[in-house]
Amino acid sequence: MPIRLETPVATLAEPIHAWRTWTLVGSRDGSQVRLAPIAGDGRPWPPRRPAEASCTRNRSHVRPELECTCGLHAVESPHELRRTRDPAVLGTVALWGRIVEHEHGFRAALAYPQRLRLLCYLCFTLWGRNGPGDCEVVVRHRGGRMVPLCGPHLELSRRYGYHLARILSARTIESELLATYAVDPLRELFAANGWTAEPVSA
Repeated sequence: MPIRLETPVATLAEPIHAWRTWTLVGSRDGSQVRLAPIAGDGRPWPPRRPAEASCTRNRSHVRPELECTCGLHAVESPHELRRTRDPAVLGTVALWGRIVEHEHGFRAALAYPQRLRLLCYLCFTLWGRNGPGDCEVVVRHRGGRMVPLCGPHLELSRRYGYHLARILSARTIESELLATYAVDPLRELFAANGWTAEPVSA
């Protein structure tokens, strides 16, 4: 059942549970893995403490502001995230504090991930929940950006000359990510042929 606030803007002590995607950054050896926003100020989400909303347009207003786009974004359904630009991680997230509700989701003042899973963004974009299996590798690019890939898309990348700067084990990177943020894997929410429609509360 969709979550609905009584007004478009509310301040909540109890979290709303929703879905979002992140990019991934980390060091050359696969340590210091951090979730980073796909858009916005680009600052990685801090481990073991809430991420706080910022605004790149107006630092003086309350965040999130109804008439602005600032805040920590999340949506009610993972299907709405398939158009996200180059996601590396899919997860459920707890949102609280000042919340602005939109047609498909929310912008929040405070947030923290609950469950996380590496994504092959090509599979996610093309097939969504019916895509091929788990990620096998993570390609680390100069600057620290990390791109998880499944086996078939790794081979496709090699065939077409996609630059694979440094290849790391997806299992190792995901374990490091889960330990860094002290969260559970999202995998348990996925059935054999797709995910459940609703995130599970902590």
